Amino acid sequence: MDRVEEIFREDRLIQDFGMKLLEGREGYAKVSVTVSERFLNAHRIGHGVLLFAVADAAFALSVNAAVDAVGVQWSLNVFRAAKSGETVIGESRIIHKGRQSMVCELVVTAGDGRLLAKGQSTALPVSREAYHTGTGKKGG
Repeated sequence: MDRVEEIFREDRLIQDFGMKLLEGREGYAKVSVTVSERFLNAHRIGHGVLLFAVADAAFALSVNAAVDAVGVQWSLNVFRAAKSGETVIGESRIIHKGRQSMVCELVVTAGDGRLLAKGQSTALPVSREAYHTGTGKKGG
């Protein structure tokens, strides 16, 4: 199984939100989600958390396709609201890949091409074995 597809299938939030993998490879990923009723805030527009979630899902796929990594920093500016029923697309592209950190550019657009949000995120490589066996350090 392809590494990106494996990560996509195993991520519970991605699956719970009903996201779709549009494209995924080392250093780049593109994911979509539909703004359904359950994702609307009190103003009846797409919740900001949904915009963050689709960006973060793309981020996780783009960095973990390269190396096991965890996100440690995010910055996302929201410019426009997502509308009920529309598709929201999150993209992540690695813009720096060092030995100790990776930085990604995040872009969230509506299905019609409107820019909804833009930002950056940082990931740190981790040992999958250490993390899953509990012998590695966890943040906190």
